[in-house]
Amino acid sequence: MKILLTLFLIGMLLLPVSLGHIETFHPTLKTDFLLNGYQPDVCFNRIEQHQVHIDLDLYDASYGHELLWKANTTGTNYEESSVIYCDGVAYIGSCATHGDGHNRLFAVDTTSGEILWSTPTGPGYVGPVIDGNRVYFGTSTHGHDPENEYMYCINASDGSILWERNIYGGIPESIQYDEDNIYFTTYLIYALDKYDGSTQWTYQMDDFSVTKPILKDHAFITATSGGTMYKVDVTDGSPIWNVTLSGFSWDNSITADGNGRIYLALYQGRTMNAYDEYTGDLLWTYRLHGNSLSFNAYHDNVVFISDTAGYVYALNVTTGTLIWEKKLGDTFDISSPSISGGFIVIGTRDFEDGAFFMLDEHTGETVWKHTIGASITAPPTIADGVLLCGTDDWHMYAFDLGIGSGDWVLSRYDASNTAYSPNGLLQRHYVAAACMTDNNITICTVTNIYDHIVHDIKLQLPAGITADWYDASNTILQSDADHLIIDQLESQSLILITIVTGDNLPPSTPILSGPSSGQINVEHMYNAYSIDPDDELLYLFEWGDGSNSGWIGPFLSAEQCSASHIWDQQGSYTIRCKAKDNHGIESPWSEPLPVSMPRYHYTFYDSILSFLSFILSSFLP
Repeated sequence: MKILLTLFLIGMLLLPVSLGHIETFHPTLKTDFLLNGYQPDVCFNRIEQHQVHIDLDLYDASYGHELLWKANTTGTNYEESSVIYCDGVAYIGSCATHGDGHNRLFAVDTTSGEILWSTPTGPGYVGPVIDGNRVYFGTSTHGHDPENEYMYCINASDGSILWERNIYGGIPESIQYDEDNIYFTTYLIYALDKYDGSTQWTYQMDDFSVTKPILKDHAFITATSGGTMYKVDVTDGSPIWNVTLSGFSWDNSITADGNGRIYLALYQGRTMNAYDEYTGDLLWTYRLHGNSLSFNAYHDNVVFISDTAGYVYALNVTTGTLIWEKKLGDTFDISSPSISGGFIVIGTRDFEDGAFFMLDEHTGETVWKHTIGASITAPPTIADGVLLCGTDDWHMYAFDLGIGSGDWVLSRYDASNTAYSPNGLLQRHYVAAACMTDNNITICTVTNIYDHIVHDIKLQLPAGITADWYDASNTILQSDADHLIIDQLESQSLILITIVTGDNLPPSTPILSGPSSGQINVEHMYNAYSIDPDDELLYLFEWGDGSNSGWIGPFLSAEQCSASHIWDQQGSYTIRCKAKDNHGIESPWSEPLPVSMPRYHYTFYDSILSFLSFILSSFLP
């Protein structure tokens, strides 16, 4: 209660903040930076997207992150390609195999959302990788046109093709690289010279691989749709081991924890598994609610995975025991847990209900949700404090999450291939709405944690609820509405919003304050306030000695009422207060305030008598 009172008083002292709708804008981008004469219909806009969207929790805190831009760069209705980021540029592929798409690789300025260049490639499912000034990108037609599937090496600066290599059967999963070669899979494991694309070696597997592999300690590890996991020496392609799995993997990933364990979810059998990195032996298995198409992520002795039943899981890496699970939506596709700064970001493939979620890494609790009205199939990337992700509504989104540093060379993987970037998010920025509800009156403190002004903040009530919205001076901002738009909020500042639902409502429980101890026969002052935006209020104080103040007022909603009292006997008392509106509807009693009156009031005359007594005792025998 004291915290709420403090926030209220701070909010009253703030400069007025203008509330209302802001005009959307649609910048016209330059087109001369596009290669090959390509220009999307819309490159960059904020149409029907508020810069910050907060789904209000009326009894707790809820968060929103700033939408930096929303760019029509990917051009597909089924976006599997993750984003790779380096030096302020995001690279993403567009695939037309599952529907319309551009079949291009795009480079996007992460400050503005402008397309820097685009290069025709054919359908690329998975994200590109970047090595210095070279971007490697593979294409796959899923068997529709196996003669026209390629591995590309592209200049990161201008999108020109440095070399290309026809790969029969296509490249459906991620590319790894070292100092000399790039590595990827079809029915074969390929090692190509990364400077000219020439074949260094190949290794025949039992079936096609649609598994994100790892490259670790001069070894390449992958698994196939035939249900076999392989580990080969990248020096010459010789086998180290292969093991038969309990099912096949599909669109899953292999990660390592650096302690001799590797992790792989199996689509067939609905399991998450740990294996010995050196032998391939199964260490533990955990059965999921649904099949998994997800990459897994590792951090701090926990492995995270999602499934097609809409669950995200956190499992102990040593034992495979469940730490927590959280159901977020109807299904997850390839969108996978991406970890940064103690948070997990993932997107649901729920079509018009598709949304980005941020979860607390340790508890699984949702701290942010942003619904986009379309499915999110691709894994999110967090780099330099920015969330980047292509979606199934033909767009790429960029959200400002906070301060970050460092580049992700491989999408979602650090140098140890652990699917975790320790530098992706160092300090989270957000707009917070901390709400407290009492008798259908909700007070929300909206705070901007960013280091700059944030515009166009939408506060959204839960489905089916409408309300009247008031500012701190009880001025009506919006009537009978399910949302409120805050035009702008200064950096590191806050405002108070009161939300009133229903007809005439009782006043909120008063907040009572004043001294907790004192002296008898001395006047003591106590203060109280209550919230009731549609009425004036009277207040009644009970002093705990059988007396009360009578009804005092009227006062405006949230206006402070003061009353005094004198206790004439030592003792402990309990004060309480309640409010009453114009219709005679009373609030609940406030929280009791204990008061102690332990001392006799020492007056000036007592001082004189004490002094005379001292003199007399000093001089008289």
